[in-house]
Amino acid sequence: MEVSSHGLVQNRLLDVPFYIAIFTNLTQDHLDYHKTMEKYALAKWSFFKKYETKKIILNINNQYGKKWLKKLSNKYTVAVSIKNTKYKKYANKWINATNIKFNGKFTNVKFESSWGKGILSTYLIGQFNIENLLLSFASMLEMNYKLSDLILTSVKLKPIRGRMQIFKKIGKPTFIIDYAHTPDALKKALTSIKQCYPSKKIWCIFGCGGARDVNKRPIMGNIAEKIADKLIITSDNPRNESLEIIIQNIIQGCIKKNTIKIILNREQAIYFAFFHANIEDIIFISGKGHENYQIINNQYIYHSDIKIVLSLLGKKK
Repeated sequence: MEVSSHGLVQNRLLDVPFYIAIFTNLTQDHLDYHKTMEKYALAKWSFFKKYETKKIILNINNQYGKKWLKKLSNKYTVAVSIKNTKYKKYANKWINATNIKFNGKFTNVKFESSWGKGILSTYLIGQFNIENLLLSFASMLEMNYKLSDLILTSVKLKPIRGRMQIFKKIGKPTFIIDYAHTPDALKKALTSIKQCYPSKKIWCIFGCGGARDVNKRPIMGNIAEKIADKLIITSDNPRNESLEIIIQNIIQGCIKKNTIKIILNREQAIYFAFFHANIEDIIFISGKGHENYQIINNQYIYHSDIKIVLSLLGKKK
């Protein structure tokens, strides 16, 4: 189950014992609730320190994971990392990815671990997806699944709908749809696309939600402008806030403001990118992922990035 920082603060899990607790990451999010990163971090930290857990698996690519691994020396821990063996001495067991390669279809992850070594193959792309795969891998090894069985199974995992999901058709631009709606998630997604398609031009379409953390908006604008070649800012759940104001907040973080395309209607933004991109280009649509609605004036309006993309590529589903 996913344990939310809100639920931890509200003591909703005090009577739930966990065999394995996994830390995936901690970056700027939910500050409309927690107010500061310090309070947000303390909320997540309480899950490992305050709650009953038998084993703790930590992503030590994240700075908080590194710090907490040292502080949890009295508990059973597993350190999961990518090219970072420095912290494994603080853990009971460890997994380290030594090499990651994307071949256009699969991502091959070469790893070493307390259980042995090998190569995991997956349809997932992006370092953050590989981190999550390794965290899941570690948890199943701790539940006594065989290393060899898990290696054979990894390639059978289907990509998650709306999470770095790739849509291709010969003779048309490639689309990638993701749920990224925080600065860190947007940066990781765009960086991963850049690494997987180093010679391709990247279009980025995104917006920010209304009535949520205002501070992240210019940060996300700055990130998108730096990594993407073409940037379109559009709507993403404006709720009861002015979409024009949200977009102006995003643009404040951008330097080359006159090169940014603003298209308020999200569907029209996707159409614009498709009809102006070259067939070799990558069009990255961020923020909605699997969702099939937009919240406008606090009303749920049907909208699906996936359905629009499938229509443009001439696919039914």
